[in-house]
Amino acid sequence: MAQLKNFGVAITLEEATKIIDVYRRTYPKITALWKAAGTALDAIMRGQTTTLGRNGVLKVDGKDGIKLPNGLYLRYPNLRSSQDDDGKFELIYDTKKGRSVIPNRIYGGKLIENVCQALARIIIGEQMLAINRKYRVVMTVHDAVACLVPIKEIITAMEYVEICMRIRPSWGLELPLNCETGCGDSYGDC
Repeated sequence: MAQLKNFGVAITLEEATKIIDVYRRTYPKITALWKAAGTALDAIMRGQTTTLGRNGVLKVDGKDGIKLPNGLYLRYPNLRSSQDDDGKFELIYDTKKGRSVIPNRIYGGKLIENVCQALARIIIGEQMLAINRKYRVVMTVHDAVACLVPIKEIITAMEYVEICMRIRPSWGLELPLNCETGCGDSYGDC
């Protein structure tokens, strides 16, 4: 209800609850993943180790956070339970903003969003390295890569970029990766 209100759509609490219930019944594996992520957050808070996701790709380390396949971590410093103004318990962690320490709310669904973004960054980073072996990568925007290519090599370069962008990491061979290419005199022309 609150999210839709941000977009100028007003619905009742009853309608919002119905939408949420239908979504969760329709996609039970997503809600199960959110729950598993909540369990992972509890493990971090308690200093325990476990795994998250398929095939143990993500290692949950109670002292460091979530270890990603490339060895880097998603960290949640000072993860703890806190009671909000309504008496509801929630998990929060600290982030620094300048000299200030800001508490941030975290829950299973938000952790999964963080993981998805981190994994996507790992994948596109590896793809950019592959592309850069042959063509100069000059920028990336979300999941798009821009590179400079001699005009006479445009078709060959687009084919090469498509091959590189479809490379799956060894830890995610079942991922449905695909792409399309375009070209132009500037990024805005593509």
